[in-house]
Amino acid sequence: MTFQIKRPCALIAAVIALTLNFGSADAREMRVSSFEPAPGFFSQTLQTWIDEINPQLSEGNRFKLYPGGILGSPPAQAELVAAGVADVAFVVPTYSAGVYPMTSVVEVPGIVTDAATGTAVLNGLLREGHLGAEFANYKIIALFSTPGYRIFTSGKGAAGAEDLKGLKMRSPSPFGSALLDSLGAAGVPIPAPQVYENIERNVVSGAAWTMDAYRTFRLYEVAPNVTETRFIATPLAFLMNKNTYNSLSDTDKAVIDSMSLSARSAWVAERIDTGEAEIEAKMRAAGEVNFIRLDNQAEAAWDAALSGARDLWLSDKPEAAAVVLERALSLSGQ
Repeated sequence: MTFQIKRPCALIAAVIALTLNFGSADAREMRVSSFEPAPGFFSQTLQTWIDEINPQLSEGNRFKLYPGGILGSPPAQAELVAAGVADVAFVVPTYSAGVYPMTSVVEVPGIVTDAATGTAVLNGLLREGHLGAEFANYKIIALFSTPGYRIFTSGKGAAGAEDLKGLKMRSPSPFGSALLDSLGAAGVPIPAPQVYENIERNVVSGAAWTMDAYRTFRLYEVAPNVTETRFIATPLAFLMNKNTYNSLSDTDKAVIDSMSLSARSAWVAERIDTGEAEIEAKMRAAGEVNFIRLDNQAEAAWDAALSGARDLWLSDKPEAAAVVLERALSLSGQ
């Protein structure tokens, strides 16, 4: 699996967009793409947004969810929006390596604990212009992050970073792979639906991920150890095609504006953090998962092991990244 994608043929994209365009410019169905299945957390979050916004739009204009990757694969979502195949999509910026370098700052360990913090950092950087033109081709509906990832492992678990040495671990991104490599592990990019079987077959020994993914993909069955450190976080976004937005009436634009950016991002983050806490509480109560609690000394050891992460993140970035990193740390309270 690669994290980079090729730009699809413009003619093919245009044909697809025309084929899927239901209705006229005055009354139209706007396609909302999610690569998650309909019951997935982010598909449900998008559906809630759709249910809130549709009654406020002009008659005939409505958003409709296309879940389960109907319109395209996970790495293709940003391009689908840019090409007009989708009008809105759930996008993971780190799936497009090198395209959103400053947005990826929330991957640096020590910046993000919960989704609320990561989301505040990203929206602060956006307001202050530190993200540059990374989202210039889109109307941002929401820009947010996951919580800091836990580490899930099979076998005896990983109380310290030294326990990862020699293990293959599912990685969430190129930076995640580099960070795992720096700890003596090997980061392996594996599509989300295939992580379970790869752990079950001992291809990898675990994954760095969220509690929601842990439950959704039933990883607790094959990786019953949860290390309570916070590894990295992943930036996420709901992005809208600018031409679609600009084609709407001023009234409809105002409705979308009122349900976009910082307030809407914070709303998504709150849903994420609430869900993570509920999942963890249920798993602790069930007693079927081994939560590896870290005391102050163990946390300090993890911090020391990850102390090179900032330099590692900066190593392939332009000079401006140092300012972005410093500001991100400040916004996160570090």
